[in-house]
Amino acid sequence: DIFDLADDDDDNNIGERPPWRWILIGPARSGTGMHIDPLWTNAWVTLLQGQKRWMLFPPSTPGDKIGMVEGSPQIPSVIWFRDYYDLVTSSGGGWPDEWKPVEVLQQPGETVFVPSGWPHIVLNLQLSVAVTHNYASEFGPLFTTMWKDMTINEADFARRWFRGIQAKRPDLETIIVHFHQDAVEKGEKWATNFSFLTTHDS
Repeated sequence: DIFDLADDDDDNNIGERPPWRWILIGPARSGTGMHIDPLWTNAWVTLLQGQKRWMLFPPSTPGDKIGMVEGSPQIPSVIWFRDYYDLVTSSGGGWPDEWKPVEVLQQPGETVFVPSGWPHIVLNLQLSVAVTHNYASEFGPLFTTMWKDMTINEADFARRWFRGIQAKRPDLETIIVHFHQDAVEKGEKWATNFSFLTTHDS
């Protein structure tokens, strides 16, 4: 987990990082609506009790086609399966192959891996208990997207993470600096608004 590289020398932020692990407990017909995990992290979910139904979509799937519209309320999973399931699993050209979801029926003792950037939805078919852990990876095409998202939503942590990367992973530092400088030159607001310096540094 490359978030472990974050610098913990700041007395005000020792050990702090974005939320990343949970215990999930829910009755039948509860669940989690369609979403992408925060900060473009990967995740695993291990089911201890019950049964979960999953649908995972490739990152290329348009959000509005699967009920994930920015600024709109999240559709409860039990409603989503009623309204969208037949559409996204239709054959004979009804749903594009490149947006074809991965469907999982998770049983106790099984672990589901959720790749970064994959929209997904979960419905508890029984009273379910699970544990989940999100982690950041340097591998894959979304490392720079993760950096961009972090500067917008977790700016303080982004600075601490970058300081740790400077000290321990100069290869990743180079990737971030080049990506960020390119965004600044293009006038992208997220990049021009972000300062690598903390308040007490400046």
